[in-house]
Amino acid sequence: MEIKTFHFNPIMVNTYILSDETDESIIVDPGNCQRYEDEQIREYVASKNLKIKYIINTHPHIDHILGNPWCVTEYHPELLMHEAGMPIYRKAHVYAAAFGLETENMPTPDRFLQEGEVVTFGNQQLKVLYTPGHCDGSICLYCEENKIIFTGDLIFELSVGRSDLPTGNETLLLQSIREKILVLDDEVTILSGHGDPTTVGRERKGNPYLMG
Repeated sequence: MEIKTFHFNPIMVNTYILSDETDESIIVDPGNCQRYEDEQIREYVASKNLKIKYIINTHPHIDHILGNPWCVTEYHPELLMHEAGMPIYRKAHVYAAAFGLETENMPTPDRFLQEGEVVTFGNQQLKVLYTPGHCDGSICLYCEENKIIFTGDLIFELSVGRSDLPTGNETLLLQSIREKILVLDDEVTILSGHGDPTTVGRERKGNPYLMG
């Protein structure tokens, strides 16, 4: 699996484009909100001749969904997310305004992802893990074959996601990390919604928020 990482919008969200030898592809957390950011996606997709099958939002916070309107219009993929995040998703324009951003009306999801569901594109499989705590509707996407997990804002390199935003819950956040992330092998790479990659082993041994 090939993974291209972009850093988009003022909050510097990690937007991931995943593809393989079939050229079928998905976009995880499209944060693009400026024309030059749109062009970065367009140029990359065209250069690889990719076919975008899905857009997946790991959670409904505005920095992770800003690019939904453009990506859906440009590529006509299915838009997938967890239903529990819809109350926040429906207020996208309110949250955008709070950050001094403008956004179009958000496209309606084509379907909702469930715990344990497997999303397939090309020859790749991503298992959906429901991981609330940062906010309702938060999911992780685990590729067992490649030992990679996309965690949104659940966990970061030697840190964890905020739990002080609407529907956040510190107890649930730490429970999600311990029950869904730390049970994986040490060598599994964590690709978060912000910042640099890390591994499960590194976080298990050194993340100060998970000690004790």
